[in-house]
Amino acid sequence: NIEIFAYPNNGYINRSSIVAHQEWIDKPKVYISYAYGESGNFPYYVLGKPFFGHKDTCCSETYLLIGPFENEYEATNCISYIKTKLFRFIVLQKKNTQHATSKVYQDVPLQDFTDNSDIDWSKSIAEIDKQLYKKYGLSQEEINFIEKNVKEMT
Repeated sequence: NIEIFAYPNNGYINRSSIVAHQEWIDKPKVYISYAYGESGNFPYYVLGKPFFGHKDTCCSETYLLIGPFENEYEATNCISYIKTKLFRFIVLQKKNTQHATSKVYQDVPLQDFTDNSDIDWSKSIAEIDKQLYKKYGLSQEEINFIEKNVKEMT
């Protein structure tokens, strides 16, 4: 049986019942909720917290699957990226409802999550943000705006 992440309850499903992307089941991946909303004043989280999907897992349409990845190391680095303020700020530019369809991610730059990356993924999320701000040449004014409007995610 394969573990399935589904709202409101997770459970288990027979592998043969999975109709799409069976080849992803045996690889590490990242899951993030399809819907996440906040109200009130900024700062916002923008997205729900991503989580690691080990081998032998799948999800319902409640979640988006990111990946699959070759190994847990790359999936974990992807989670760190999603938790950065820059990543979530870019998503916020397209996300105008609680739904976070794949379209809201289309402007987020792809990264290398391997050891060959120009980003040191072993650092704290705040340090990774600093690396990304430098990589993309953000001004101090732009950095301050992002820092003010996006909540820290640990």
